[in-house]
Amino acid sequence: MIDLHTHSTASDGSLSPRELARAGKAAGLDVMALTDHDCAKGVDAFLDECGKVGLVGVPGIELSAEVPQGQLHLVGLGFDPHDAALTARFDALLDGRAARNQAILKAFQDNAIPLSWEEVRAFAGDELVSRVHFAQALVAKGLAADVRDAFARYLAKGAPCYRDRFRYAPADCIAMIHAAGGVAVMAHPLSLDPDLATLAPKIAALRDLGLDAMECHYSTYDAETTVALLRIAIRLGLVPSVGSDFHGAPKPDIRLGRLPVSHETEARLRALLRLPA
Repeated sequence: MIDLHTHSTASDGSLSPRELARAGKAAGLDVMALTDHDCAKGVDAFLDECGKVGLVGVPGIELSAEVPQGQLHLVGLGFDPHDAALTARFDALLDGRAARNQAILKAFQDNAIPLSWEEVRAFAGDELVSRVHFAQALVAKGLAADVRDAFARYLAKGAPCYRDRFRYAPADCIAMIHAAGGVAVMAHPLSLDPDLATLAPKIAALRDLGLDAMECHYSTYDAETTVALLRIAIRLGLVPSVGSDFHGAPKPDIRLGRLPVSHETEARLRALLRLPA
């Protein structure tokens, strides 16, 4: 089995990169990518642990691209995580996240919601702080029932404490991944547009920018949606990808090793990523 979309404590997951590799092996995965948000800080430890447990590890990252409507997330896979030009671009994204975090904190204060930076930071440790950590702090203080409720009430786009941040354009995201030797994958496509009829031409436009693959097998997609996305991928010449979007505790319903794909799909992904057959 293969899973090309997971998160660790280097962004907003609850398992360390090494713990994640061990969990992937225990779940029966053969190939696994670590795709933390906007950074590759955990990749070296993840790959090292994958080697120790006998799992094929793939360096990855998840980037949020700037789009006028919806959300476009692009997963970069198989790139050089130490590419100087790429890491410089990542640093700009992390600076944007830091500025957004302070704006979110101020929004809570302006709305008379008692939340401190120390309370939020406690859920992230020394790693990147994301909206998930704000959500976890809200749950701990009894201000939300769970992470999903915290997002709906406070942190989702359009909610009172949501604040935007710097993102690269889709073409820039794809180009920077390619320049570092990687491939670009569209993550959870329905986040961009839930209407498949209007989504398809948007995917075609991304294909024309150099998109290599898209997630057709995703943890929250039913069989009908998966089949519809597979048809779009085939028509556009994109490789179908598979990703759980595993986070651990923040998304307890999503587990590793629950998305089996055909031998043909796995072979195409291995070929795309230049992995042994």
